[in-house]
Amino acid sequence: MIKTAHIIVLLITLVMLSHCDECDDCDGLITEPTASFAFIDADSLLWVENNLELLTDSLLYTDSVSDQLSLILDYLEDSLTILTDSIGNGGLLEAEQNLITDQIVWVDSLIFINEEYDAYYTTEIDTLNIIKTALVSGNVLVDTVFNLFNNQYQVLEDIATRYEIPLNYNDPLSSLGFSIAGHLYFINLHHTNEWVIDVRGNARVSISQIDTVTSAHNFSNIIIQCENSSCKANEIVFTCYY
Repeated sequence: MIKTAHIIVLLITLVMLSHCDECDDCDGLITEPTASFAFIDADSLLWVENNLELLTDSLLYTDSVSDQLSLILDYLEDSLTILTDSIGNGGLLEAEQNLITDQIVWVDSLIFINEEYDAYYTTEIDTLNIIKTALVSGNVLVDTVFNLFNNQYQVLEDIATRYEIPLNYNDPLSSLGFSIAGHLYFINLHHTNEWVIDVRGNARVSISQIDTVTSAHNFSNIIIQCENSSCKANEIVFTCYY
């Protein structure tokens, strides 16, 4: 369902584009002030990282066992060679030779089992690393974005690593909500709104000094990235862990 705000934004965009046809240089066309949001599943990421640590420790242990088994096998094979030479020179060491041969077979079986564990741990680690990369990228589907300051919402259909969310240019407070996997998350941002006039004489709202309102969100953690101390709209990035 197309909301009223969407129609207004579309009409404004069409007006701006039609004006652009009349100018010689439209590279300075000003877009709506937005902030970029990335969302990371903190619980899943923590589970993956914990299991990666356990699997890595197990892989290191199997590698250590493999080294020890290789040393034992080398020792047994050297011993078998000595016994075989002794028997060839008339020594009565067939019983010892048979014992060493059985031990070599047993160690070979342990090496085979250990290699299977090694392959298993390696495959699991590779799989979890792929999952971790996907989680860290923030490639998740935000079902709906709510602009709580004007009671409007937007239903999203495409997965993205970042979402450009419009800020409230009529007030120094932006109240936003996000529906992710059936859960609702919210965040309040305070910022400085200023009317500025560009080189063409066009007036627009410049939003800067964007930051979260203390305790006014329900994410587990938020990391803010700004290009400089101004923390301007269309530059700032919020990475939200939920």
